[in-house]
Parts: sequence; structure tokens; C-alpha cells
Amino acid sequence: MYELKKDFTTIMNYFNIPQNEDQYTEFKCKMDNPEKIAGEIVAFANSDGGVLYIGVDDDGSVFGIENSEKVFQTITNICRDRCIPPIIPIIEQYSINNKEILIINIAKNLNSQKPYRTASGRFYIRTGKDKKDATGRELVRIAQASGELHYDESPVLQSDLNDFSLTDFYFFHNKQYSMTVEEHLEQSDLSILKLLSNLRLAYELDQNIHLTVAGILLFSKNPQDFLPQSRISAVSFKGVDEDAKIIDRQEIIGRLPQLINDSKLFLKRNIPSPACEHGFYREDIVLYDFKSLGEAIINAIAHRDYSLSGSQIRLFVFENRVEIRSPGKLVNSVSLENIKLGVHAERNRSIVRFLSQLGYMSAIGTGIPRLIIRLSKNVSGREPEFIIIGEELRILIWAKEYKI
Repeated sequence: MYELKKDFTTIMNYFNIPQNEDQYTEFKCKMDNPEKIAGEIVAFANSDGGVLYIGVDDDGSVFGIENSEKVFQTITNICRDRCIPPIIPIIEQYSINNKEILIINIAKNLNSQKPYRTASGRFYIRTGKDKKDATGRELVRIAQASGELHYDESPVLQSDLNDFSLTDFYFFHNKQYSMTVEEHLEQSDLSILKLLSNLRLAYELDQNIHLTVAGILLFSKNPQDFLPQSRISAVSFKGVDEDAKIIDRQEIIGRLPQLINDSKLFLKRNIPSPACEHGFYREDIVLYDFKSLGEAIINAIAHRDYSLSGSQIRLFVFENRVEIRSPGKLVNSVSLENIKLGVHAERNRSIVRFLSQLGYMSAIGTGIPRLIIRLSKNVSGREPEFIIIGEELRILIWAKEYKI
């Protein structure tokens, strides 16, 4: 317990209590409604975590609570019995000028079994300083982020087998398994539909066969007809920001392997090859490691959030850097800090598996520290930057500085 005889602002600063409610802060004067308290806790758990202050008024002033031990036990019971699955809180109890408060921290890293709901069946998320009911699409994205759902294995309801290129699938299958599809089906006693279903490329729903997101992106005839967000918008600028003159731009479409290959062609077309003349010989200056750039593009394609229907990957070439902007925050336990160490989680399990089988990426998950960071730094002397802005992950790979 702490007893402080100081002015109000000093007390608030000492206990790190914000002056106002925000995305991560909620004030409650008293425990008047356990279901409402459960809703606030669920909203924090389904979002990025937050802190609930019991005994603090809406304006941030310390109001205090009676019988803090009883309230402590009530909060524990709410987290266990009124939150499904149970939520793990970190509860601290303080006395400020003889007024007791409880600080309930709902830590993101302790509560990863999303989505959470209240006992009455409400799924809440935190938006600004308020909680709101999550939409169906938001619930899908919450489940994706926690690793409980792989969106790339969900059906695309407008599709059917007529949209699937069996010719390309047969070519892939023969190369990957060293046997024809017919031999595989005969050996395993499967139908072609069952084989595609087992590979998470097709999905049977209400006696109808639909392609999955992975099936569309890897083997459909025109992926962007169903998932227009699966394209890449590539732009080259004559300058260091987006206000500079545009030199080249291309909307890159097609299946995922085509996106990878055409992106590399765009980079080769738009990254200059400067040189220094030394008497009788010319010294070419390498601005980037192309293996590093390729790995960054493949990672974006493999791990982006395809449920964000209005957002495509953006590939920007500036005079001093290349930026790959990928829709979707980091998933599950991955953070901006540990991603550099090789910690990874697969948002799109089937896409990653097929791209690995096609030889575009390894299955060991070390591409970021081993290829993107190390190889880029070897050329430019500067580590790439990883930034999250809103629902977008940005990777900035710097060019080598040079003088001619």
C-alpha cells in the first residue's frame, strides 16, 4: 500500500494513471455491473490489451472503492467465469490518500486464445476509448491473428472447379511428388476432389465444391477476379518520398508465382546500376542485394492478410530505399522485436507450404534475419527497418550510399 500526501497530478504521475480514457485505458468508479466489467476485459483481450482502473472516475480523479479485497476476488471470478475462454489478469491493489483502487492489466501476451466473448455471448473489441461488438469480418481477423484460423484455407463461395487449372495442378503434382495424379489417386484410393480437399485447395460446403483462398491464388485461371486485393501495386519514384515524380508503375497480377517473378522484373527495371570509372576499368556499384529484396517480396506475398479486401501489397522504389508494404499486422506472438530474431508464425499455412514446395521459400522460418537483414546490411551498411502503421507492415530496405 502507498500513502501519498501530494497534489493530485503528482499522485497520478506516480502511479502512471493516465488523465483520460483511451484505446488502452478504461476508468470505472465502482463495480456496479459484472457483465459490463466482463465486456471491458473481453474488449481489451480481443484487441491489443489494456488497463482497467477500478475506483477512478471518468475524468481521471481517484474516487476509491470499498472493500478492495472483495472487489479483487470479484474481478478474478469475472475473468474466470464470465469471460470465455478465461482471461488472465494482472491485478495490483493500491491506496492513494486513503482511497483504494485496483489496476487490472489485461496483457496481450498472456491472453492469446482469441476471440474471447462474455458469458452472454458478446464478442467485443476496443475502438478508441469505447468497446463495440465485433463484426463477423473482425472476428475472422482476430482468430487469424491468434493462429486459430487460417484464412487461406477458407472457401471462396463464388468459385467452383471450373475456375481451377487442372493442367497447372497436374504439372505441379508430377514435379513435386514424382508421380502422376492418376498414379497418386490409384495408390491412395482417393478421388480428385478428395485430394484437392486434403491439400486445402478445395472445400465442400452444402454439397457444392468451392476453391479455397489458397486454391484461387495458386491454381485458378484468374485469381484477381475473385480476390482483387491479391495484386501488387508497384511504383518507382524519382525522389525519396511519395510526392516525387513517378518514373514507372505497374499493377502486377496473376498467380502467386507470377507476382513474385514480375515483382523481381520490376525491381531490376527500376533499380539503377551506377558505376565509377577508374582509368581503364569500370567499377559497378551494387545498391541492393537482390536475394534480400526477393525474400522480402516473397514474405509479403506469403504472410499478408488476404482478408483485408481493400488492400493490396505495395512495392515502392525510391532513390534511397525500397519499401514493401504488406496488409496486415504481425500475427500471434510475433513482434517487431522478435521478428528480427527469426520468430515467426504462419498466417497462411497452405500458401507457405505450397511456396516452399515450389522452391520460393524455405520451411525453416529464418529468412528475415538470415537473408533480409544480414544480406541487406552487408551491402548498405544499414539494417532494414520494420514498421507497423495501422493495418500495414512496412519493410524499408536501404540502398548503398555512394559518390561518383
